[in-house]
Amino acid sequence: MAELEDWTAADDALVRRAMATLRRDVESAPMPDPRFVRARGSQLRRRRAIVWTAAAAAAAVVIGAVGFAELGRDQAGPVMPATRTTTTPVPTTTTPVASTSRLPLAAEWEQALRMPAGSVTITPVTKGGGVECGPDLGALTQQDEVHQANSPVSGAAAYWSVPGDVTGALARTSSAVANCQAGPDFVVTKAKDTAFPVYSYATKEAGSGWFVVVPGSSGVALLQLIDPAFNDVASGGFTKDDLVELARIAQVRMNLAPASSAAATTRPPATGATAVDEVMPVSGPDPKPSSKLFVAGSQWTSPGLTAGEKTSAGPGALEGSTAIASCETDQQQAGIGGSVGVVSVRTGTGNASYIGHQRVQLDESTDAVVQKAYVQARLTEAKALYAKGCSFANGTVKSTPGPTDGTYRLDTVFKDGTTPGLSEWVGVTALETPGAVATVVITKASNPNQGFAELDRLLGLARQK
Repeated sequence: MAELEDWTAADDALVRRAMATLRRDVESAPMPDPRFVRARGSQLRRRRAIVWTAAAAAAAVVIGAVGFAELGRDQAGPVMPATRTTTTPVPTTTTPVASTSRLPLAAEWEQALRMPAGSVTITPVTKGGGVECGPDLGALTQQDEVHQANSPVSGAAAYWSVPGDVTGALARTSSAVANCQAGPDFVVTKAKDTAFPVYSYATKEAGSGWFVVVPGSSGVALLQLIDPAFNDVASGGFTKDDLVELARIAQVRMNLAPASSAAATTRPPATGATAVDEVMPVSGPDPKPSSKLFVAGSQWTSPGLTAGEKTSAGPGALEGSTAIASCETDQQQAGIGGSVGVVSVRTGTGNASYIGHQRVQLDESTDAVVQKAYVQARLTEAKALYAKGCSFANGTVKSTPGPTDGTYRLDTVFKDGTTPGLSEWVGVTALETPGAVATVVITKASNPNQGFAELDRLLGLARQK
């Protein structure tokens, strides 16, 4: 048996340098403030366990470097960070698989966030689970913890069933996240130009992450992505588009389950009038929905709306735009899938004679479950948009809900007073055609006191299509 060589000064220097490096690394990341630890709760404890595991692994590498020094290796191999995919996300229309879960499944987290297949596990929280930055909406309907194997990345998801209109719950959830203070250095920033309310957060000592608020047909979900390896999201491997995709999947899943409230699914009673078909010009990108899916231009005529003047569909729609109501934008509408078309109605032949518009959005899938989810998603997002109103450089748009679910009066008030205020009545409803949703906007009424009544009449005709 060969004798081992004596320990040399060079060996001693190697170990000292390695341990000094480890010490500097540990001292550069001090323990968090106790108040922060209490505020973060179990999530931070999980993160700390990961940090200590990584430290132990680093120590093992140092020891390994010494052990293999005699085999010709002059230094230890680098410790690689947890793997994360950095490829550009690919838009997807994959339908969530059937499940009773209101929240995304493990494979759906992987799909949306571009994580390796099989790396995510979901752990249901059955009791004692707090929701970080969550609103006070009563008892949780479902709550999940999300873990990614061999990575410090984790997540959380919570769902609250909400009776009736979810608009208020959506606003409260978004406000709770925007104003969250989960520690002394917890900074929340709202992402711009997203289809769902997306927020990033950053801390000095506990990493960064994302929140996204998701409205459903009968409830609201709050999803969180936790990335403790980076103190700002710009350095991490996830983007706001990833969170929007996760929210899209979550919304479809939330709407697949039966609604918890009759008010969320019951349509207003139909009017006594019978809808008729009429060949009309439909504006929008090809392929456009058939004009048979729109309320006939001639059926807009009524004493309350036009003082008896005859109506017809005119060419064009807001210079080709598919945004037909206040607070809508072309960018917001462009993010909605399916085919879309607009019919504009007038009492004469001039541009000033237009009295309203109707838009139809149609899912192109042939799957009944997908069509139902599409309709619920369009109804939910439209109600949330119209209910909160909006503001612009020279004024504001105030929203007043109508007597029927899904109807609103939008009043535009200009700050400088140079232009009289404007009012429009807008409503949204599902059609008899599977996967079809109609939005009706009245921009001019001969009797404004009959605005909601006339809107209900037109929506009743639209529902028959």
